[in-house]
Amino acid sequence: MSSGISLDWACIDWGDPEGGVIRILPFTPLVKFSESIQDWDGLALMVSSEDPLLWIDQEQEEMKSPNIVRDAMIAQMGHSGKMVKEMSLLGRETIGCFPDPIPFSMYNFAKSNRKPIWFLEPDLDDEEWVEITLEGVGERTNLRNLVRSIGSVRRMMRIAKSIATETTPDGDDAEYHIAASLSAAWWMVESAHLSENLHHKINHRIASRMRGALSSLRNQLNEQIDDEEAVVLLVPVPQVRIRGVLEALNELPDAENMKQEEE
Repeated sequence: MSSGISLDWACIDWGDPEGGVIRILPFTPLVKFSESIQDWDGLALMVSSEDPLLWIDQEQEEMKSPNIVRDAMIAQMGHSGKMVKEMSLLGRETIGCFPDPIPFSMYNFAKSNRKPIWFLEPDLDDEEWVEITLEGVGERTNLRNLVRSIGSVRRMMRIAKSIATETTPDGDDAEYHIAASLSAAWWMVESAHLSENLHHKINHRIASRMRGALSSLRNQLNEQIDDEEAVVLLVPVPQVRIRGVLEALNELPDAENMKQEEE
């Protein structure tokens, strides 16, 4: 059940044939932990341009009332609420955090250090992305998938247990390994209705935008980087999605023309 899933936290460097490196930073959503990161020049996030506003709102809510966002998520029930609840039961302040610690901290670091930022998930004014989104909605409402959604919470917990036992913990911290297993299981249940073709379309578009962000970064820093150095684009990627992203990158999709976040 955990075939192809790695819960390794070590960064993965993917060298672009056109020049530069995409440095994938594995992370577990809602967990404040990652491996140390070497120097990097720009940041690409697997969210849309609207997500930072959500993060800022969540940060303000948490400052007023700690854990209010987490508790609201748990109250929603379903497999999302169950995942957050199980994370909170691990009893670690660094697990089950809102806003999502790794992408939000990387975003803040890039902003404060004036590093360029790109968003890899297109906004909803992108017609191609809207079509993919609607196709996903259509697959979710398929009768067979609606039937499969019954008992999704129990299924998620079975998958999480399987992943935790079949994968190797990175270090001796059991809580992080359990949290990573829960997050991976959540994603598998959340995206179970998507066909292989649709998964490929999503990863292909994300990979195309990664290459586009790296191309833009190369052009910006062309005269500022020594010939022996490579431009590095940092991309935090949830562990469970790394395999699909790497497979899409290795297909060398055309680099999409990307616009970075405005100052």
